[in-house]
This record gives sequence, C-alpha cells and structure tokens, in this order.
Amino acid sequence: MQRMSTTTTRTTLEMQEQPRRRSVVPGADIQAPIPATISAGSSYFPDLEGKRVLWSDLPDISSFPSTPAGAQTPAGASTPGWLTPGNATPGWQTPAGASTPGWATPKSTQARPLLSEDAYPDIGTMYSWRGVMILLITCGSQLMDNIFMTAVNLSLPAVQAEFNVSSGDLQWLLSAYTLTFGGFLLFSGVLADRYGRRQVFSIGMGVLSVWTLANGFGNSFIQLAIFRALQGIGAAMTVPSSIGIISSHFVASERIVALTMFGASGAIGFCAGLIFGGFVTDSLGWRYIFRIAVAVTGPLGIMGWILLPKDRKEGNARPKLDFVGAGLSTGGLILLSFVLSSGGEYGWNKAFIIALLIISVIMICVFAYVEKKVSNPIMPLSLWKIKNFAPLWIAGFVLYGSYQTVIYYVVLQAQEVAKLSAGATALRFLPMGAAGFTTNMVLAKWMKYMNTRYLMLLGMLITTLSPIPASLMPAEDPNFWRYILPTSVMVVTGVSICYICITNIMLGSVPANVKSLCGGLVNTAFQIGSGVSLALAAAVVDAVDIKKGHDEATQYQTGLYCCIGLSGLGLVVSAFGLRGLDGNAGSAQVH
Repeated sequence: MQRMSTTTTRTTLEMQEQPRRRSVVPGADIQAPIPATISAGSSYFPDLEGKRVLWSDLPDISSFPSTPAGAQTPAGASTPGWLTPGNATPGWQTPAGASTPGWATPKSTQARPLLSEDAYPDIGTMYSWRGVMILLITCGSQLMDNIFMTAVNLSLPAVQAEFNVSSGDLQWLLSAYTLTFGGFLLFSGVLADRYGRRQVFSIGMGVLSVWTLANGFGNSFIQLAIFRALQGIGAAMTVPSSIGIISSHFVASERIVALTMFGASGAIGFCAGLIFGGFVTDSLGWRYIFRIAVAVTGPLGIMGWILLPKDRKEGNARPKLDFVGAGLSTGGLILLSFVLSSGGEYGWNKAFIIALLIISVIMICVFAYVEKKVSNPIMPLSLWKIKNFAPLWIAGFVLYGSYQTVIYYVVLQAQEVAKLSAGATALRFLPMGAAGFTTNMVLAKWMKYMNTRYLMLLGMLITTLSPIPASLMPAEDPNFWRYILPTSVMVVTGVSICYICITNIMLGSVPANVKSLCGGLVNTAFQIGSGVSLALAAAVVDAVDIKKGHDEATQYQTGLYCCIGLSGLGLVVSAFGLRGLDGNAGSAQVH
C-alpha cells in the first residue's frame, strides 16, 4: 500500500470538483488521509479482491452514513456500517473540529477498524524475494520445533545407559520440553501481538539455540531435564509469532498456501525428528542431535531479526500486560500438563497428583474469571463466541492428541514388538514423512477450490480409521510394512488435512491484532490435547492390560483402540458443530 498523506487539505470547492473524494461529512473543510491507491489485499476493502483500487473505484458518497456537522458519535455507539469503540481516529475531523471517536469502515460485509497509518499491516506476496525468506524462516523454525519434540525419543536408551537413570525418570527428558512448550504458548502469543512478532520470534530462536547447545554438553541427567525445559520456552515463543507474521503479511489465497506450508513443516519435522534422532544416535551419539541442530536454529534467529517484517502498531501506546492473567494461565497450563503426563507414571491415586490436578483446574477457572474483569485481557473471552472457534478448538484438541498417541504406540510396536533398532525404525518411517509432505503440498495448490467442511470431515475420518491396521498386528507376526506403515501414513495424512483446515478457518475469523494469540491458542489445544490423550490411553491400558498381566503387544493394541475413540469424538464435533463452511477455502474472508 502506498504511503498515505496526512497533511493534504481539501476545501469544500475541491471536494465538489472531485465528488468521489468527498468526506463522510459533506460540506466541510477536511483534513484527512488521501491515499493514491488501496491495495487489493487490504483488509479494509475485502470485497475488492484481485485488483488495485483507485479513488474512482470506491463507492459513491451516498453509500456511506453521514454525521451532522459538529456532531460527535458517542463512544461505543453503533451506526449503520460504522463501529465506534471509543478511541479517536487520527486524521478525521468534523467541521466543528471535534474528533470522531472510534473505528470506521465502509458499508461492507463486516465492520472493520480504520486505524492509524502505523497500524496498517506490511502486506506482501510470497512470490517475492522477501516473501520467500519469510516462509523459509518461519517454516524452518516450525520444522526445528517439531524435530526437537521427537528426535529425543529414539535416543532415550542411550541417555539412560550413560546416566544410569530409571525408566520413570527418563520420561522427564520428553516431558520437560512439552510442559514448557505447551504452557508458554498462550503467553508468547500475547507478547508477540503486543510487543512485536519479529522481536519475540528472534528472542525465542536465541533462547532455543542457547539451551539446545547446552543440552549437547550436559554433564548430568538433571541438567539435561532443566535445559530441555528452557529449550521448550524458546520454542513456544517462535510458534505464535510465526503464525502471526504469516497471517498478517500474506492475504487471500496466498495466506492459505503459506499456512499450508507452515503446517507441512510441522508434519515433516515431526517425522524427520524420528529419522534424524535414530540415525544420529546410532552413528555419532545422542549429544550430536543437539550440537547439529543448533547450527540451524542460530542462523534462523539472526535471519529473522534482519529479514522478518516489522510490526506496525496502533498508534504509539501499548496496552498494559495482564500479568495476573499471564501468571494464572501459564502456571495452570504447566501444572495441568505435568499432571496429565505424569499421572500414569506415578499413579492417579497419589495425593500430590490429585492435589496438583485440583490446583491447576482452580487456576484455569480463576484465569477465566479474571479475563472477564480486566480491561486488557491476554485472552479475550469474546474469541470463543466467534462462529466455529470453539468446535474447531475441541476438534484440534482430540485430533492432535490422537495423533501423538498413535505415534507413541507405533514406535513402541516397532522397537519392542518388532525388535527394530533405532536406525531401522527411523528408516521405516521415511514414507510417513513423504506422505505428510505430499498431502500438504497438494492442499497448498488445490485447497482454495475445495469445500472446507467436507475436507475437514475427510481428514477427521482418515485420522479415526488410521489406528486400525496397527491395532491388528499380532505378537507372532510383527510385520512393520503390513501393519505399522499403513497406520503411520494414514494418520499423518488425516492430521495434515485437519491442521490446515483448522488454522486457516480460525486465523481467518479473528482480527489482525490477535492472530498470534489465536495461533498460540490453536497450538495450546494441540499440546494439552496430546497430554490428555496419552494420559487417558495409559490409564485404560493400565486398567485393562497391565494389571491383568497381558503382554506388551496387547497393551499397545489397546492404546491404539483408545485413539480410534478420541478421533471419533473429533469427527462427531466436526460433523455437528461446524456451521457456515459450505464454501471453498478460497472464498473465505481475509482479515
């Protein structure tokens, strides 16, 4: 968008000579921003997509509501086509000189804010050099975040042998990362929206790199667990800011393609982590998982600081941060994640597990109450009133939980039942990574022509059916290619479809100034859902198989049956909870 002039004054006579440039308040001296053109991708005129818009193309003055000379619209009052939350709109004045409070939009399909020039997003195209670099940096960070989540899985036996830790303590190498990663997502999204997505992203990559390197030189298991927790905080800072940058910089169909590529990076990273961790552990040792990875995360952080677009704020004032809400949400989510990931290990009847579960639920409930009362909540509860927001969040919660649980059990089947080594297991998961990449690339090109509702239901159905092949694998014939491979390919395909649908629909329905927060909420659903699903499956396996002395093959089959039920719940929610998604993705409105 060309820079808007804020100093040009037009007299009444000049307005009459150029009738389409008249102010909303006719017959008055106007001091207003007069842009030469308006970008086609601009969120301010969503109905004029696909072209540059000149003044001659704008609606006639008769289509805009008028304000009587000298009148002031009351703060919070609504008039047809205009929304006035109460903040003075820079640059517009009534003839009497009084500022017209509030936000302004032409009569379009939705009321949208007309903010100061500094609030205009830095719009670009993904086919430019800068667009390519933005995608490279953000997708690269998503790739590494997911690699760190799964690469350690196949190195656990080597770590256990070196530090002589019990199997119960060993799980902290995984839990420490996921606890802080899931707990800080919401808070990181708020920081990115309020203090700059580029800054939060770059700082997050720096934190991630420092503690990744520290993991590669850790001298004790306690050090490793602490460093992994700090590593998770850095990873949590990168995800919401990346989503906010992508959804603000790209518009219309390009946003769909960019978010699809971002989702593909996560799916590929999740699978690549298994492959990378297995090969590196077998060839160089588990420490080189971290030493090699930091050679990627460090440059990504530096490139992000230099090349990512700066955020444009709404004026100079920044809203105060809701520290009470931030503390309650982060603490409550971390405690809840800990209980869900540790309850099966320590026992759900333990007093401290029950106490921590109650405390975490109370903190989350108090957080919801505080957010209703404060003037600047970190999570506006009005987001949950947006159409399809709640059912999509629930669907993502059970979907990703089922996905992570399926991966957990099929890896155990490959190593404990089929008796494959870490490297052999990693090699056999290569088709899974290829399937995830292919699915995302196909959707990137064709999703705008597809019916979003049916596409979402298709993804949920595939995910629901995916555990069936692996759940049928008998202990006497543990054939990876016949049983585990179909499950791994199906589950990554279904989850990739649903992830793209959920992120595009949710991010397309919220204002630009909360997109990072929305991205944090989406990924919080994924992380907490993973903990809940695995805890539920472990509890069922313990009650049905472990206490009755059943073998490992039977235990893993039961865990996979639980995944079918969880995904089925998501399928029901998607089928009956989603409304107004009968059009294709390309026709969705862009904010």
